[in-house]
Amino acid sequence: MRQKIYRRAFAVFCVLLVFSQMVQAAVSYRREQQLAQEAGELIDETKQLTLWYTDEKLNTYLVEAAAEFEQKHHVEVTLQLVTAVDYIEHINTASISDLGGPDLFITSSELLEKARLSGLAVENDSFSKRELENSFPQKALDAASCGGKLMAYPFYFETCFLLYNKQYTDNAPAAIDEILAYADNFEGGAGTENVESIFKWNVADIFYNFFFVSNYVNLGGPTGDNKAEVDLSAEEVVRCLEYYQSLNAFFAIDADEVTTEHVLQEFIDGKIVYTIAKTDAISKLDEAIASGQVYQVSEEAAEGGEAEGEEGAEEPPVDVETNDNGYFYGIAQVPNLTEELQTKGLSVTNSVVVNAYSRERELAKDFAKYLTYDKVDSLYTMADKMPVKMGVSYANDEMNVLISQYENSVEVPKITDLSNYWIEMEIAFANIWRGNDVGTEIESVNQMIHAQLSTE
Repeated sequence: MRQKIYRRAFAVFCVLLVFSQMVQAAVSYRREQQLAQEAGELIDETKQLTLWYTDEKLNTYLVEAAAEFEQKHHVEVTLQLVTAVDYIEHINTASISDLGGPDLFITSSELLEKARLSGLAVENDSFSKRELENSFPQKALDAASCGGKLMAYPFYFETCFLLYNKQYTDNAPAAIDEILAYADNFEGGAGTENVESIFKWNVADIFYNFFFVSNYVNLGGPTGDNKAEVDLSAEEVVRCLEYYQSLNAFFAIDADEVTTEHVLQEFIDGKIVYTIAKTDAISKLDEAIASGQVYQVSEEAAEGGEAEGEEGAEEPPVDVETNDNGYFYGIAQVPNLTEELQTKGLSVTNSVVVNAYSRERELAKDFAKYLTYDKVDSLYTMADKMPVKMGVSYANDEMNVLISQYENSVEVPKITDLSNYWIEMEIAFANIWRGNDVGTEIESVNQMIHAQLSTE
């Protein structure tokens, strides 16, 4: 009898044990299903951002930045290199289509107002006022502003400046008058026999010429978007252009033959003492140094012997340790014309804009800030672009002169009706260089542009 009770008790225990295991298995299975479902939802809900840009030099930087941002924010970033032709129009068309446009895009300051008026930009509210003041020059903030608001994230800039060959001179002149004096006193001889031009620049390109008049024109006020603040024909503009015209007698640069690439190569070859360059020239000079392609005046030549260069040199043309840690070139702000006639460089600022049509505005703002602030210290080394953020260090300390030049520059305006001003001024500069009457050329441009501005 007692054995029957034991057997029954044992049987009940086994049944309970099996049932308990079944319950545990069921709970475990349901938990696994729940986790799998949650994981699936996470995968399905991965946020996505798309960035459009037009400059392939940014590829390496953007790819690395996107990968880092994806890992940190669990977001998928798509980068699209697109044509610069009708850029804003294409962004607008894509944004209102069923497929949708970019969540953010990189554009120059001259297109920012067009983007704002097309409803494609939202305000940059990612920084406090103090952060902006401590991190960006006012020039950059003005370039990224229109309609009275900061409408973009200032990224990098281009400007023009003076380059000089330190093998021939240690003088970064304050005025072109000083270059003329140097030319008058220049004597070819040992160490300078390779020099063909004292001062040469691309007189056919408005970006390199505009510093002659930029201090005396008003292109839409501080932020470049105010039609009421446009003055293109001040008395000093005529005087500056008459001075510009007079330089043809000294330097005889052929406007029909000169190119930026050729001028820079002549500078590398030691044939030019002074030139006007754009920001992107620095990386090309450094590449020439690294590859040993720069003409170098030997110590013997400098002391009265023969110069060593690419032709007939027994040694490599460059010893990168001999000239200021390898930098044979000097960087200076564009010189004034005279003590009276002042100058400013021309600049263009590129910014990141968050698209108002984006479904992920806040995330897009985070990425814009990451590109232009958090990671931007590596922009120059990866893309040869000069960031507008303050405090970035460079291997060549003289590159900080470019920041000063940028802060003292005239930004390309955002007013759409001024878009063909540059074409007209480039034509006017070319005609003036060839001898046309300065007053007539400037008045023609002035009347044309003001007629456009008055047409609503």
